[in-house]
Amino acid sequence: MPVGVIGIGYGDGYPRHAQTGTPILLAGQRVPLIGRVSMDMISVDLRRVPKIPPIGTEALLWGQELPTEEIASCANTIVYQLVTGITNRVQRIYIN
Repeated sequence: MPVGVIGIGYGDGYPRHAQTGTPILLAGQRVPLIGRVSMDMISVDLRRVPKIPPIGTEALLWGQELPTEEIASCANTIVYQLVTGITNRVQRIYIN
C-alpha cells in the first residue's frame, strides 16, 4: 500500500484522537488518515490517488473544502478545540 507521510501531529495541535479514515485533502483529493496520530506526523493511504503527489505537496487538514465540523466529528471533539489547539510550532500567515 502506498503511504504518504505529512509533517504534522499532536505536537502541532492536530487532534490525537482522530480516527483512521479521517479525511485529509491532498492534491485536491480526499485521502484517509491511517494509523495513530504521532507527535510530529500523520500517515495517509494513497491507494486511490491516481498519481502519487511529489514531496512538498500541500495537504489541507481542514478548511473551506474540508469542514472543521467533519474533522471534529472524526476526532470526537468540537470545532473550537481544533482551532484553538493549534500550537506555536505551526507557522501562521495572516492575510487581509
